[in-house]
Amino acid sequence: FTRLGSYFVLLWLRKLTIKKMKKIYTLLVGLMLSFGAFAQCSDLFISEYAEGSSSNKYLEIYNPSSSSVDLSDYSLFMINNGGTANNIGFDLSGTLGAHELYVLAANQADPASILAKTDTALSYNSVCHFNGDDAVMLLKGTDTIDIIGERWVDPGSGWTVGTGNTKDFTLVRKASVSQGQTDWSV
Repeated sequence: FTRLGSYFVLLWLRKLTIKKMKKIYTLLVGLMLSFGAFAQCSDLFISEYAEGSSSNKYLEIYNPSSSSVDLSDYSLFMINNGGTANNIGFDLSGTLGAHELYVLAANQADPASILAKTDTALSYNSVCHFNGDDAVMLLKGTDTIDIIGERWVDPGSGWTVGTGNTKDFTLVRKASVSQGQTDWSV
């Protein structure tokens, strides 16, 4: 600002009443929060992970954005038993609509409760044939955008989650979650 410009800004600020300043402040804070919330809800994440008995295993991927997403930019990768052998990838395809789910399951899962709701059923050996000690990652290109477990770590039978663990357990993300997590320890 020039001195004259700064002077007029100061005069304008003096004329603002406290009530008007509160309104402006509330508007600015609201705009910043809405931009922050929108930025957090822009990419896919794993919304549900089920590691049930036998082959009752599935992954649910959620699109929190307000736009359809080309799934060919995404893949899943499973690190088996800490990465010793049989690490498996799967490239996604198709389009996932705004606020929609995409479910992948082991093709031997229960037909009524799991396969009836599945978009893609995968035969053995696939990213849906995990045990509680296998890390599962959702990737966008080569970047990990969500993970269940820890990369290249064998936790024994599973990772602790609340009062249970990832073995023979279903994990459902809380409704307040709006993005994936790349650090399992958080």
